[in-house]
Amino acid sequence: MKKFVPLVIIGAFLLDGCSYMQQWNPWAEEKPQEEVRESNVNLFLWQASLDKLGFMPIQSKNQETGVIITDWYKESPNALEQFKLEVRVLSKELRSDGVKVSGQSRRFVNGKWQTEDMSLQMEQVIELSILKRARVLYQKSFN
Repeated sequence: MKKFVPLVIIGAFLLDGCSYMQQWNPWAEEKPQEEVRESNVNLFLWQASLDKLGFMPIQSKNQETGVIITDWYKESPNALEQFKLEVRVLSKELRSDGVKVSGQSRRFVNGKWQTEDMSLQMEQVIELSILKRARVLYQKSFN
């Protein structure tokens, strides 16, 4: 019986190493390597931004850079004012400074569109709305 104890220990060691040794086994099945990309942005902030901008036409979005740019949006077909937003998700963490909104508005005056930057207060209201939505998504992820 004492002769088998070392054999059992060696056998357990060899079996444990099988998965490690498989990389040198020429007859082993090749498993396709999964491409795992780590996002550069917080997924809750990203999804919240998309949710909040869902009513606007999206011109471009890139999750790797965290940038969402909308196209011009007007509330009604006859509206004389339009808005365009750019949202940047800046952090991997869910933080209050993890999202930055900048926008432009334009008005149709005397047959021409006049473009100006959106007020800082309006940009902050949109940022706060995105942060609130991100918090809700974060809380839902635990349920």
